[in-house]
Amino acid sequence: MMQRSSILQRSLEPILWFAGLLLIWEVLVRALHVPVYVLPAPSQFLSRLVEDYQRLGYHALVTTRLIIYGFVAGAIPGVVLGYLIAKFRLAEQVLYPLVVFIQGLPKITLAPLMLVWFGFADFPKIMLTALITFFPILVDSVTGFKSIDPRQYYLSRSVGASWWQTFRLFELPSAAPSIFSGFKITVVIAVTVVIVVEWMNSQNGLGYLVLRGMDDSDTSLIFAVLVVGSMIGVLLSWGMELAERTLLPWRRR
Repeated sequence: MMQRSSILQRSLEPILWFAGLLLIWEVLVRALHVPVYVLPAPSQFLSRLVEDYQRLGYHALVTTRLIIYGFVAGAIPGVVLGYLIAKFRLAEQVLYPLVVFIQGLPKITLAPLMLVWFGFADFPKIMLTALITFFPILVDSVTGFKSIDPRQYYLSRSVGASWWQTFRLFELPSAAPSIFSGFKITVVIAVTVVIVVEWMNSQNGLGYLVLRGMDDSDTSLIFAVLVVGSMIGVLLSWGMELAERTLLPWRRR
């Protein structure tokens, strides 16, 4: 009972702090008569969530789909290459410098080239998101696979385990906590990346709504989109936490 009370208290504290911040924001904007096109009061953009819930919901689903596709497209090669770099010295010598070089490129500047090469569909947005989310997952995967206790390999060989059994029963479970750390960080980054990428040439998505709000000087819509984007990030982060706790039961606290 005391543990539940402690968890509830820890959950309520950030909510109360955030509510207090919004209250101060509301009072200052009203007291100083700040124009709505400069900085809307929280009540103004929060009310847009209710008034435009269908419009915001539709565009949020479009953006969430791109986030998931881009995240998966970056995560799978990140984990695979992370395993190869950690296991094979030749792969580390050849692939890792190339990956670091690609990571150093200003990827947003690749957007015009992506549009020329692949057109104005969703594919270039997914590719850019994958490129940006790929490297953090790769680094955490390399760290996870390199941190495996060598004694596990002795145990694996002693029981005659195949490569697949060694990977599935020893290597992947040992590296999974580090991999999930990369997942949890990157899935939130992907939200920002997709919204920015949607500015390129979109007819839907939260990035498109931001552009519409800028054209119309509708700052309450822009702030409403920011709230929706933050909610998507929180939900995806919670989803990743749930996946980690489900797939890695020994990590539960």
